[in-house]
Amino acid sequence: MKQASAVSPARVLVIEDNSSDVFLLQRAMNQQDFLFELTHLADGGEALAFIRREGAYADAPIPDLILVDLNLSKYNGEDILREIHETKHLARALVCAWSSSQSRRDRTRLMDLGVAQFVTKPAGLDQFLEIGKLIKDLLAGHAAA
Repeated sequence: MKQASAVSPARVLVIEDNSSDVFLLQRAMNQQDFLFELTHLADGGEALAFIRREGAYADAPIPDLILVDLNLSKYNGEDILREIHETKHLARALVCAWSSSQSRRDRTRLMDLGVAQFVTKPAGLDQFLEIGKLIKDLLAGHAAA
């Protein structure tokens, strides 16, 4: 008889319209020693359907961590973050924003929307590897809380 694993994978939702960034992020997370399931939504419309539990997302599991790109098609990341912030069933999810923007004003505004961490979008693979570690550490700290 096969034993069930005592550790369930962390559920990570990435809302990002650049598939190359998602690929690199997944590779970076694979370099870390933790189990995760990554769900990728490619635009703001899909993200809103997920958040509102509409259509194909009606029974979607609640993510442990949500990473939102600020520059999305259809709806911008701030719209998505506002919707997440106002949604009760996502209240326990750790929410992070990522962008190539270095604006302090952006960061302050996002913290008001419940963003736990602002992640600067990396320019190369080495920086992506650092983000993989950051996500692992965030999830570990969130699970311990």
